[in-house]
Amino acid sequence: MNSRTSSFLSWLLVLGTWLFPLMGESVWVKYGNQVFRGVGDAKAIALSESGVAAATGPLAILWNPARLSGEAPRSLVYAHQERFAGAVTFDILGVDLKERPNSSWSLVVIREAVQGIPRTTDALLYETGSLDDPTERVLSSNVTFFNQSQWAGVVGFAADRGEWRLGGNAKMLIHQLGQYSGWGVGFDFGATRSFFPNNLFGISVRDVTTSWIVWDSGTIERIAPEVRIGDAHNLSLENLSLQINAMATAVLSLGGKTRNDDFAIGSIGTRVRAGAEVVYKKNLRIRVGRNPLSGYSAGLGFGFDFGEIDYAFVPSPLGTVLGSSHYVSLNLKFEALHSLRSKLGR
Repeated sequence: MNSRTSSFLSWLLVLGTWLFPLMGESVWVKYGNQVFRGVGDAKAIALSESGVAAATGPLAILWNPARLSGEAPRSLVYAHQERFAGAVTFDILGVDLKERPNSSWSLVVIREAVQGIPRTTDALLYETGSLDDPTERVLSSNVTFFNQSQWAGVVGFAADRGEWRLGGNAKMLIHQLGQYSGWGVGFDFGATRSFFPNNLFGISVRDVTTSWIVWDSGTIERIAPEVRIGDAHNLSLENLSLQINAMATAVLSLGGKTRNDDFAIGSIGTRVRAGAEVVYKKNLRIRVGRNPLSGYSAGLGFGFDFGEIDYAFVPSPLGTVLGSSHYVSLNLKFEALHSLRSKLGR
């Protein structure tokens, strides 16, 4: 068997192994891959995730992989989130990988967990199978509880192509929901370009090839692409030692309309996110954002020689009593870590 035939059979085996699970029942879902939504460092959350043209650091691949930049210092970011009064917890770790001559790379690992979810399906008094029946009741003594956890990994890159900077990423998900488990993959693409001074335009397509989650029950959840188009501007007031960064992003969901849309373009639901950041002497950052889910977000950032510490607050989603969410993140520069290691090694 020659090398070309061997290579072809190897690729055929990999392709068959990859596509075999997709032969099950397929359903389109609007809220799949939730582990990749609303996740990130406190800086991005305080700006209501409006930074498709302005995201920075290794976590930029979550909004627009083209925003990875070899000009910024390489860093390590850790973020912790407690959503809805602590009911849902997230831990995110992002790191700038070794830079290549013509590209920048980043790795992000995400863990999400929900503990003590009540299971009422086996606790119905009349065993109708649904609470849609007005006569049905739940026996509290028969309610059981289960947990949910999700692990996700994202690898992304960015490179310059003429006046554009292009980027992409691949993401993998492992989802455990009680006794059920699933796995999935997806791909994102992004691009940025500056059309005039102090301006940056960005566009990204999330789940560009449509993403999917394969459950052990045989069901396959498919997620339609989402297009994000954004613009960012900055204004320096040197006499006041201030810099103002403003940004806005339109999120177009090709999966259809949702109740949180600001408006629709035909059957495409559209949400508008916006954010503003005031930076004083590069050490103090005050951030506010606007989004259609919770209405607003806010946060603070403190710059140090070793990096940055950020905090964000998001109120309970509009019309709900789910509780507010808090976000904290630490951004460490690699050069500061190398310096610390050198001092400890003396």
